[in-house]
Parts: sequence; structure tokens; C-alpha cells
Amino acid sequence: MRKHRFTLLLVVAIAMIAIYFVFNFNLLFGVNHEEKNVTVILKSLNIRLDFWQAVNQGAEAAAKETGLNLSVEGPLIEGDSNAQIQILEDAIARKPQAIVIDMVMDNRMPAILAKARAAGIKLVIINHSPSMKPSPIVVSSNHKEAGQLAGQTSIQETDGDPNIAVISDYASSIISQERLEGMRLALKGYKASAMETYYADDSEDQAYEIAKRLLRSDSGINTFITLNQSASQGVARLLKEYNETGAINLIGFDSTSDEVQLLESGIMTASIVQKPFNMGYLGVKAALKLIDGEKTEPITYIESNVITKENMYTTENQKLLFPFITSK
Repeated sequence: MRKHRFTLLLVVAIAMIAIYFVFNFNLLFGVNHEEKNVTVILKSLNIRLDFWQAVNQGAEAAAKETGLNLSVEGPLIEGDSNAQIQILEDAIARKPQAIVIDMVMDNRMPAILAKARAAGIKLVIINHSPSMKPSPIVVSSNHKEAGQLAGQTSIQETDGDPNIAVISDYASSIISQERLEGMRLALKGYKASAMETYYADDSEDQAYEIAKRLLRSDSGINTFITLNQSASQGVARLLKEYNETGAINLIGFDSTSDEVQLLESGIMTASIVQKPFNMGYLGVKAALKLIDGEKTEPITYIESNVITKENMYTTENQKLLFPFITSK
């Protein structure tokens, strides 16, 4: 009986000591990472869209490393502004300490983000630099630099005589505008080279018809630069049908599974590949710094790489093209 009483007293003493240390640890070192929470809102969480899945994976890696609570959300359909705005409104109502968002371009968005700020929620914008006052913290690919890489690649592939048709998604797309600006810089010294821009509204069929019309004309185009996946697929389909693979260059952006196949087959000459995993990872890390009150860079740019059929099998480029496989 005396032995049992001693054991009980020992257990109570240990529990009281543990409570004392936990309480004083929090007083000395503040709230730990497990009590911090960040919501990441993407343009889509569709599991078929590799780019957004890689951003998601990077955000989860940062959360696992730091121990914070993370929620990643997004519409099923990329570009569904109504769905993304509803997700953002719901997140603001829950009041996470920070929101990391790649927002759909919509006139309603600035007012909703201002509401988040008014609620004391820290903001990090990923994938582009919005015109907001005061400027939010931004973690993004350098789209202007990526455009320069595409322009430089066209010069190399045509031995200094590029005659380019650019097929974009929408004239209002900020990302496409920045890529075009970079291309113009790269081609500044090649005034004899044409660089016309056409808009296919994110439609593979429209990109196909634009490219077909240009090939049938006397345009002399030797390079297509496509600013999004659907445009790349439309032009690739046409080049294959007209047996122009290798004769006319196709330079695209990103590294979806379809685009990787186009590179492997030689239909696509090169692709300017972003690092979406890094974007998600660094976006969450920037949010954590804001929560902790630490100094944060106003803009963090993430570089892009030029991937070709010749260099796509290097170890470094395999990590870019297949992040889900190489990270396992």
C-alpha cells in the first residue's frame, strides 16, 4: 500500500514538473510553430495540373519543416474567379495568421485582400507582382527574365535570324505581358526580325488555327513562342500534321507532362521551366517570417531554366521536370 502511494506521488510530481517547464518555455520563447497557421490559396488544386500540385508540395514541405498548421485550398477549375473569391472569403472568416495566394485577376480581388489586411491577416502573393498599395510581400518567378530566356533561345536556334510569332492566352494577363517585355529586350538588337503577338484565349484549337493561318501565308516564320500550355499543344499539333517538326522552332513555357513529351519527341525545341515547388516553399516561409515579425524581402524572385531535348536528362533538370518522382 505504501509502495502504491509513493508511485502515485511520484507520477503527480513528474506531471507538475512537466507542466511547469511547458508553461515557462512558452513564456520564454513565445508561441511555438504548431500554434501558427497559414492558409495557401492557389488558382487550382486540380490533381491533373502538375504546376499547382508542385506549388502545393513545396508549401507542405515548408509546413512540415517548421511545424506550422497549413491549409492548402483552390478551385477545381483554373481561372474560376468566383470559386477562388469564395474560398478567400471563407479563409478570412476563419482568420488564419497569414494567407499565401496566387490570385485570379478580378476587379473584386483588391477590396477582398484589403479586408484580409484589416483583419490583421498577413499577406504573401505568389507567382506575380500585383499593383496594390501598400505593396504586399511577393514570391514569384521572374517572368520578364523568363521572357528574355525565350528570346535568347530563339536567337540561338535560328543562328541570329529569328522571325517569331508569339501566341499568348489573354492580352490582360500580367504574366504574359511581363514575358513579352522580356522577349522585346532580348530581341532589341534584331530589328529585322518580326515579333507579332496573337491571342488564343487559352484555347488549343484557336492556337492551332492561328498557327495554320500563319504557315499558309507568306510570313516566313521560323519560330513560334507559346506563352501557355494550350498554345504549345495547338502549335505542336499543327507542326506534326504539316511535317514541320524541326524545321520550325517551338519554344514554350512550363513543364506539364504533355510538354515533357513534346520535348522528348523533338516537336518542342525548348521550354522555359519555372520552379513551382520553390514558389510554394518560399511563400510559406515568407508568411512565417511575417507572423514572427522578422524582416522579409519585399520581392523574392525565383529563376527559370531553359530545358531542351539535349539537356533534359541531366540530374538537375530531371528534378525540375519530375519533382514528384525525384523528391521520393
